[in-house]
Amino acid sequence: MQCTLAHRCYTIVQVWEHWTAGTVLEMADPSMNKSDALRCIHVGLLCIQGNPTDRPMMSTVAMMLGGDTFSLPAPSKPAFYSTNAGANSSTGSSMSIPSVQARS
Repeated sequence: MQCTLAHRCYTIVQVWEHWTAGTVLEMADPSMNKSDALRCIHVGLLCIQGNPTDRPMMSTVAMMLGGDTFSLPAPSKPAFYSTNAGANSSTGSSMSIPSVQARS
């Protein structure tokens, strides 16, 4: 699979780096409720885990997003993480990312 728009892949790198630094809310829309933004980003990171069995099922995602009482597991480094993902974003270059398999 190719990520033809490098900035899309680089966004994953940015989100993960902000997540690990504890500054992920800097990437959120400031008009959004901070708790809601953090929950959406957290669930998004869970949905792009490298191992399909580590990703939540859509019914679980709906519950995660729908209630504050649902406990969220800590995400691992995303499947598409690459520290040089945005290095050539101005040139329009593409980068290789691993194939994504559906959850069975």
